[in-house]
Amino acid sequence: MHQIVSFSYCRWRAFRAFRGALFRGAMDSAFASKGTRDLKRYCCHLSVDQQYEEAVQALNGLQTNAAVLQRVREQRGRSSNTNIPETEAFLRRVGVSLDDLDKLSVIHIAGTKGKGSTCAFIESILREHGYRTGFYSSPHLVAVRERIRINGQPIQKDSFTQHFWDVYNALSASKESEDDMPAYFKFLTVLALKVFLREEIDVAVIEVGIGGEYDCTNVIRKPVVCGITTLDLDHTSILGTTVDSIAWHKSGIMKPNIPTFTVDQQPGSSLSVLMARAKEKNCALYLVPPLESYGWGARPLQLGLAGSVQYSNASLALQLSRYWIDFQNKDLVIKKSVEEGNGPEIAASFTLNDEEVCGLRSVVWPGRSQMMTCDHLQFFIDGAHTVASMQACIDWFTKASQFSLQQNENVYRVLLFNSTGDRDPETLLQFLAMCDFDLAVFTTNLATMSMSASSDQTNYTISKDQMHLRCERQRNSWIRLVREFRKNKAVCETHDGATFENTPVNLKEYCGETDFSYSERLPATDVPSIIFPCIMDALLWLSCGRCQSLHGELVTPPAFPPPEQLREASQVQILVTGSLHLVGGLLGVIDPGLSCANHTRTFQSKQPSLTDLVRSSYFKSSPLGAP
Repeated sequence: MHQIVSFSYCRWRAFRAFRGALFRGAMDSAFASKGTRDLKRYCCHLSVDQQYEEAVQALNGLQTNAAVLQRVREQRGRSSNTNIPETEAFLRRVGVSLDDLDKLSVIHIAGTKGKGSTCAFIESILREHGYRTGFYSSPHLVAVRERIRINGQPIQKDSFTQHFWDVYNALSASKESEDDMPAYFKFLTVLALKVFLREEIDVAVIEVGIGGEYDCTNVIRKPVVCGITTLDLDHTSILGTTVDSIAWHKSGIMKPNIPTFTVDQQPGSSLSVLMARAKEKNCALYLVPPLESYGWGARPLQLGLAGSVQYSNASLALQLSRYWIDFQNKDLVIKKSVEEGNGPEIAASFTLNDEEVCGLRSVVWPGRSQMMTCDHLQFFIDGAHTVASMQACIDWFTKASQFSLQQNENVYRVLLFNSTGDRDPETLLQFLAMCDFDLAVFTTNLATMSMSASSDQTNYTISKDQMHLRCERQRNSWIRLVREFRKNKAVCETHDGATFENTPVNLKEYCGETDFSYSERLPATDVPSIIFPCIMDALLWLSCGRCQSLHGELVTPPAFPPPEQLREASQVQILVTGSLHLVGGLLGVIDPGLSCANHTRTFQSKQPSLTDLVRSSYFKSSPLGAP
C-alpha cells in the first residue's frame, strides 16, 4: 500500500478507474505490487489528450464557487488581503523561494484596458529580437494553456500536464487541511512562475489578474520595469467604485527604484493618484509619447491589432521593451522629451529598429478587434466589457463592417451579447442600442450544453440558472434602451431639424428614468431579440442551416424561427462583444484549435530558432491596424 501512496494524483485517479473495472470490494493487499505494475502500464497507454483532460478536471475543481465568491465581494475592505502571503507560501511548498523569483527578468503590466494587448506587443517585439519569452495572461479564450506561453505559443498539452501534476502533487502532499489548496487563478500563477523558472526564459511578461496591490502576481519583488495601461471602472465590487480607487490598486505593482510607464489619457484624477503612489513608492513615473512621434523611416505605421485604441498600447509596449533591452545592456538612462515639471515626465520617442517594426506588425492577440468568416456569417469579435472599451469597439465595428461590404450585398446585422461579473450591462448596451442592429441575441457563455468537468471552459463560479436570469435581464434592458433611443431620435429630428448625433450619450439621464416592467411574455416585435442557453444553439439558429462547418441540432427549441430577412441575407454581420468569456466560447465553437492565433517569427535576420510568423489567413480576416 505504501507504493500506492507515492503515486501522483494522475496515476491515483487512473488506479481508481482500473480498480473499479476489476472489482468493487476492498483491495486485497496481495494485489498491491501487481496492481502497481498494471497501473503503470495503464497510465502509459493514456493518450496525451486524456492526461490533459485529467489535469484540467483537477484544475477546475479549484474554482471558487458562486457562494464563496459572493462572500469575498461582500467582505471587501473589512479584512486584510492575504493573496500575496498565501501565494508566497504556496510557492515555497513547490520549491520556489522569493530569491528564486528574483532571478526572473520580469516586465509587469497592470491596468483596466489593453493589458493583454500591451503584453502581446511586448512579447512579440522581444521575440523578434531573438529572446526566449514567457508570457502569463488571463483569462484564456479556448484552452487554459493559452495563459502560459513560451516563445509566443501556448504551452503544449504534454508539457502542461507534466508541470501541472508536479505542482498539484507537491501542494496536495503538503496541505494541512482539506481546503489548504490555492484557488484557480492563484494556482495558475504559481504554476506559471515555476514553469518560467524551469524553462530558463530570458524574459517573463506578466499580466496582472485583478487590481495590482493585492493581486497574486504582485508576489514579484524585483521586476525590471512596470507598465500601467488605460484605467476604467471594472471589478468595482473588489477594487472600488471610483477611478481613483482603481488607480490606487493598479499602481500597487510599482516598486522602489524601478521605473513605471503609463499612457497619458487617464480618466478623471487617476493620473494624480498614480503620481502620488509613485512618490510614495519611490519610483519614477513616465508618460509614453504618441505612437506617431516615433521614427518609422520609410516603413508604414502598421499594427497587427486593429483599432486606434491600440496606438497607446503599442507606444507603451515600445517603451517597456526598449527599456528592458537597455537594462540587459546596462544602459539605464531613460531619455525624456519633457524635463521636470508639474506633471510626470514624458519618455522620448525614438527611431524603431526592424525587430520593433516587425514585432508590432506581426503580433496576434485573438478576441480583440478580430474578424473571422464562417461561410456567409462574418464575425466581428471584441471582448469589450468596460464603457471606454465598448466605445472603442463600436468605433472599430462601424468602420470595419462598412469596409467589408461587397457591392449590392444583402446584409443582416446581429448583436451577440453577454456581460459577466459585477458589471452593469446597461452601461454597455446603451451604446450598442444606437447601432441599428436588425436583431439582438443574448446567450450564456457556455459553448455547448454538454460541457464536461474536464473542459477548459467549465465555469463553477456561476450556475446555469443565474446565467439564464442574467440573459433575461440584459434582453429586457436592451428592449427598453432601443425604444428610448428611437423615441428620442424622433423627438430630436422633429425639433429645429436637429440630428440625434448631438443627443447626450447617457440615455437614462437624458430621458429620465422610465418605469418599464418587461417580462418574457411582453411582445417585443418592434425590437427583435432572443435568448439562447448556449453559444452553439445561437449559431445553429443564426446560420439557418447554411454553414457547412456548424453541425448538430438545437438543444432547446427557440422562441421563434429565424426571420425571413436573416434566412435570405447574403451576408450576416455578427458583432460578438460584452465579455471575453463569450468570445472564448464562440471561438471554441468556430475555431476550437485557435488556429487564428498561430504565428511564428517574422524578422529573419537572426537565427530562426524561435517559432513565430503571423499566418497570412489571419491578416486576410483581420486587416492590419494602419492609420
